Amino acid sequence: MESATGIRSAVGWRKVEDVVELMEAELILGNGSVQAGRGLMAALAKRMGEAREKHPLPEHADGTYQALGVVGEEYHELVIAVEKETPERMLDEALDVAVTALRMWAGEHERRGA
Repeated sequence: MESATGIRSAVGWRKVEDVVELMEAELILGNGSVQAGRGLMAALAKRMGEAREKHPLPEHADGTYQALGVVGEEYHELVIAVEKETPERMLDEALDVAVTALRMWAGEHERRGA
C-alpha cells in the first residue's frame, strides 16, 4: 500500500526513497516467497547478462525511441508465443520483455560509447 509519503513494508512504514533490503526485495518479487523471489532475480540477472553479451552497449539502442522499439519487438514476440507457442516459450519471451524494459529503465539507451 502506498501513500503520498511512504510505503508499507514488512517492518512498518518507510519513506519511498528508503533502500529495500535484499530479503525484503526477495519477498516482494516472490509475492511472499523468498525462494521464488531469488529465482526471479536469478532468472533476470542471467537473461540480462545474456542480453548484454548478445546486444552490448552502445549497439543495444540509440535513444529513447529505439529502446522503446526493442521493448515493442520483444512484446510482439510475447504475443505470438501466447497465441501459438508453448507455455515455456511464453515465459521465455516474458522474461525478454522484462529485461529489455529494465535496460531501458536503467538508461542503457543513453550511454553511447559507455
